Amino acid sequence: MNSIKPAAEFKLTQALFLIYAILLMSWIPRFPEIKAHLSLSNGEFGTLISTGAFGAVASLFLTGHMVHKYGVKRVILANTWIMGFAYFFIVRADSSGFFLICNVAIGWSSSAFHISINAQSFNAMERVKELTMARLHGMWALGTLITSIVSGLIANSVNIVWHINGLAVTITLILTAIVQRLSPVLVKPNQNEDAHLPLKDIFTSFRVDWLISTGLLCAVFLEFCTGDWSAIFAKERIGVSSSLAALPYVVFMLAIIIGRLNAGILAKRFQIHNTIRLFALVGGGGFITFLAITVQIPPAHKYIALITICIAFTFAGVGASLMAPTFYTAANRRSPMPSAVVVGQIGVINMIAVFILKSVVAWTAQFTGSLAIALTIPALLLMATTFFANAVKAD
Repeated sequence: MNSIKPAAEFKLTQALFLIYAILLMSWIPRFPEIKAHLSLSNGEFGTLISTGAFGAVASLFLTGHMVHKYGVKRVILANTWIMGFAYFFIVRADSSGFFLICNVAIGWSSSAFHISINAQSFNAMERVKELTMARLHGMWALGTLITSIVSGLIANSVNIVWHINGLAVTITLILTAIVQRLSPVLVKPNQNEDAHLPLKDIFTSFRVDWLISTGLLCAVFLEFCTGDWSAIFAKERIGVSSSLAALPYVVFMLAIIIGRLNAGILAKRFQIHNTIRLFALVGGGGFITFLAITVQIPPAHKYIALITICIAFTFAGVGASLMAPTFYTAANRRSPMPSAVVVGQIGVINMIAVFILKSVVAWTAQFTGSLAIALTIPALLLMATTFFANAVKAD
């Protein structure tokens, strides 16, 4: 018999998402400092940040099968510690080469953690009926919001090494304790040896749901770009301080949280595929409109420009809010494979495409001299999600 009650499992599973996000996203508001420290251009920095996709793709290809064979506990604990070490050292990097190694490790471990907790969540939903992917992704967004606010507030007063190193140590220990507490209900290894795929079969059994994969890419790419570029845009294009530069990302995540935590209400009132279409058009269109307004505001009125870019990212957050949990839930429903494998296989296609598109955005900003022009690319992709909305339609 399980030694953990559903109520406790409900809280601890949400805590995994929340606390993981606090570490994962903690350094994003401080990207301008990292970029300046490494003396990189927009194109070089954008490409270097994108290298995390190499580790992520390898992880997404293999971790689902590792969870299936070894169970969630072993996989999540190993990658919690890899992630903690990688964050501890990456902010100490004085060269692009060392930064790249740490960034690839972060890509691997964060993707492995992502697969593990999503697989565990699908399993937990069978016992904890009020648990939903939208709520869990909402908790992830709440963790991101918390860390964005804190990072912005302390950017001018706390050294980035002390900030990220302190979080890396503390959160690694907290996550380890939560996983140990959840041990009785964590997904166990598959004991049927016939169900374990040989390494070569991991590749030959790979299947792509193109509707889901392409729709998910269009839906979430603006979220990736917001993390990479919102603070840099506010600091370098608008000219605000490091603390205020975190504000666009904060309002973006706040909009995502509100959307995800109210997903249940929306699902009861409207069909999910119609909601996805509406959010994609309103989110992408609103973002482009207020981004265009922002770049027309003279430098002397930088605080007005900060307000308009925050409105732009609010539209983006609302538009992106329901996308990831909805597409992942649909993918799991449409596939006969274990949920960890489904999440991993979708992620492989997604991360390869994200790496390419991130580089396109970075070098568009470099060659045009305008980050605003580059940011219209993910906004247009968000609007294109409308073409894939039928893929999430419930049976």
